[in-house]
Amino acid sequence: MLNTIFSLFQKRPSNNTPMIMDAENISNECFEQIFHRLDKQSLVNCILTCHRFEQLISSCAFWVEHARVQGIPDVLPSLDWRRASNNKKFGGNGNNEIDVSTFNFDMKRIVLSGRGYSPITPLFVSHFEAARDHTIRGVLRSDDFSIRGPADGIKMEIDGGHGCKSHPDVSNCFAFSFNAGTISIFIDLIHSGIDAWVLDHVRPKIRISQKVNHRHDCSARLSFAAQLNYNETQWIQEIGMRQTTENINQKRFKSIHRTWEQWTENNWEDFVIEFDDYPSGMRHLTVLNEGQDGMFWAGFFGPKIANIQVQVIMPETPVVRSFEVDTERCREDDNPNVEEEPGRFGVPLFIRHRRMWAVPPAVARQAEDNDDEEDD
Repeated sequence: MLNTIFSLFQKRPSNNTPMIMDAENISNECFEQIFHRLDKQSLVNCILTCHRFEQLISSCAFWVEHARVQGIPDVLPSLDWRRASNNKKFGGNGNNEIDVSTFNFDMKRIVLSGRGYSPITPLFVSHFEAARDHTIRGVLRSDDFSIRGPADGIKMEIDGGHGCKSHPDVSNCFAFSFNAGTISIFIDLIHSGIDAWVLDHVRPKIRISQKVNHRHDCSARLSFAAQLNYNETQWIQEIGMRQTTENINQKRFKSIHRTWEQWTENNWEDFVIEFDDYPSGMRHLTVLNEGQDGMFWAGFFGPKIANIQVQVIMPETPVVRSFEVDTERCREDDNPNVEEEPGRFGVPLFIRHRRMWAVPPAVARQAEDNDDEEDD
């Protein structure tokens, strides 16, 4: 690692004579300029090289500058929030009712995530670009999304897509076909750089937005829903992602259901779901789109979605709130994979239809592996 770093300072002599350099004679500023230009894995390796490097790279100032050099300063919390965290002075805590001693931003995780407090755009477009005819048929899973394209599949179309007006902000869109297809997105908020204390004591606004349209010549329907979860592995019980019938106030779940009749106007609309009154303890976000055409026509006559984006929006003024207990917490929150308890005659007391395409991919893969073992 040191030889790699030193080679950046000076070219080797033409006779390839090994160069010996004393790291103590090289200033911290020189090392920092090199570190800012390394890829993520090399930077992590440098942290493990020696105590000096670990100290340089672990400072908040280093990561703020690293975000600037990498061209991603918007992943950082605002300067006011960083100052409040450093000074441990937040609004809403005048009587020191909340212990803020551990309220520090993990700048390293924020910057290395590449997400943090910048808008999060789901990374599934490249899979459509690589697919034949830009169409995904069947089921495609990753750790961040799950796409289920029955019938003719789900197709990525250019600009406004076929049968719709173009829009200056829509470069591509995703069109559903005649059987209900789904695009599910799974976001680990902690892995994305949002600190646990922020989710528990700030509870910033979480906004999920997208543009939606449909073909003028065909009826269509679309369900757009989002749910905040404790665990990645929580099951989604039914369309709209309602976890259980016990969720009354729906502070963690919201949905928009839309139906278009044939020959109705087809302008692009903004669909927005916002969470700002959710309880503490949320760590994961699941976003679901399910759509299909209403005429059962071959091809891609269903609704179209574009520009899916998730934003974690901190308040302008650094204010913290007391921990809020979830009054709708249920068994599935603590035991997301628990088996249903059998009733008197060996039949589950509460039958839940677990749609495998609507749960995180890791859970789906595990369930499939268990089914294969049972078959053996």
